[in-house]
Formats: sequence, structure tokens, C-alpha cells
Amino acid sequence: MPRTGIAFSGGPSPAEIVDCIKLAEQLGYESAWVAEGHGGDQFAVLAAAATQTSRILLGTSITSVFVRTAPTIAMAAATLDDLTGGRFILGVGSSHKVQVEAEHGMSYGKPLTRVRETIEVVRRLLQDGRVSYQGETVHIESFDLWFSPRRKSIPIYASAVAQKMTALCGEIADGVILTRSTLATAAIIKEQLAEGARLAGRDPGQIVVTTLLPAAVAESRREALDTLRPGLAFYTGFFLATIE
Repeated sequence: MPRTGIAFSGGPSPAEIVDCIKLAEQLGYESAWVAEGHGGDQFAVLAAAATQTSRILLGTSITSVFVRTAPTIAMAAATLDDLTGGRFILGVGSSHKVQVEAEHGMSYGKPLTRVRETIEVVRRLLQDGRVSYQGETVHIESFDLWFSPRRKSIPIYASAVAQKMTALCGEIADGVILTRSTLATAAIIKEQLAEGARLAGRDPGQIVVTTLLPAAVAESRREALDTLRPGLAFYTGFFLATIE
């Protein structure tokens, strides 16, 4: 399973997730991803997993660009990359208005711009160790890293659901993180990525396409699908209904 990963978004305790990641490495999974939401601090969980593994890639899926500041994301990414020995992938995204505002009390606006500017700041900090930035949504007078990152360029994937964000991934990201996609959407996604890549003069074939696919183990296909339905209904009704 060279391109198969496992992802966690809640349910198991942080310690149990670390144990699962250790097992996933033993079973040959390529990567392990940890969401945040309500499931525990993703960077803390991944840091613990980093000390217990040696090969498996570790990533965030995703880190909200509205909940954490760009310098905080850059520091966390550089820290995880150091602890993993260069096995870290930073997955970022805009999250959803209903989470950012109602659950965290942060303002949500211009998600495309916020993702673009956050990625730019993170890359500058990793590369140069310092940044001053005045964008539309991100304003930093001056910030310095007081340590040298293991890698000055860490893979950055961005999550996407709608067309404009997918095109933005094609323009600026090393990969795209989809959720609950199907084989039927593959051609559409590739074209949207290519649209953004053309704007930046990039080869769309170099953009890694990943997708989060819920799975359930049951005695029958029907039981497995019944287990998955509530999560799909919640995501569609609570989150997708808020996309403008």
C-alpha cells in the first residue's frame, strides 16, 4: 500500500492515536494524518507519534488558517519536521465559518486570500527565518524564528471542496486534500487543479492529490454504509451548506 494513509479526526484518545500510527507504520501505510476540530491538539499528537515511528509520513489534515496565526503554524510545522527527521507534511485549510466563528470566536472572511497569504508567510519564515508581511488578511510587523528549520521547504497541502479553492491549490500548493471525493470527480478535480497551475506556470502533474475517505468495518456492506451515513449527513448539512 505505497500510497495509502490513515487519518484520525476524533474518537480515539491521543495516546490511542499514537498507538494506531505505530501500528500503521508496521503494516506499511505510507502516511498518517491527524485533524484537529474537537479531537485533541494535532501537533501534540503528531509530536508524540514522531518519537514512536521512523518511516511513516506524518501530516495535519487540516490546520485552520483562521484559528492559528501564520507564524504559529510555521513554528509548529518546523518543529514537527525536526522531530520527524523530515517526514512532516503541513496540511492547511480555511475550515468552515460555522467552526471558526461560532466555536473559536474568530472572524472568518476571504478564505481564499487567507489561505494564500498564510502559505506565503509560512514559506518565507521557513526559508528566511524572519518575515514582515502586509497582506489583505495577514498583517505581521516582524517575526523571527529563533531556531533553524531542518528543511527550508516543507511540503504544504491545502484542503479544497469548492472549485475556486481547488484552483488555488493548483496555483500555490504542493498537494490538495479532498474529502469524500469519488472516482467520478477525479477528472473535474484534475481540470480545476490544472486551471490554477497554468496561472502560475506550474506542471499540474506535480501536484499531489489526496482524499479523505471515511471507512467502516462491519459484518456486511449495508451495516458499514449505515455506520457512515450520519457522518456524511452531518458534514453535508452542517458544513457544506455554509459555503458561499
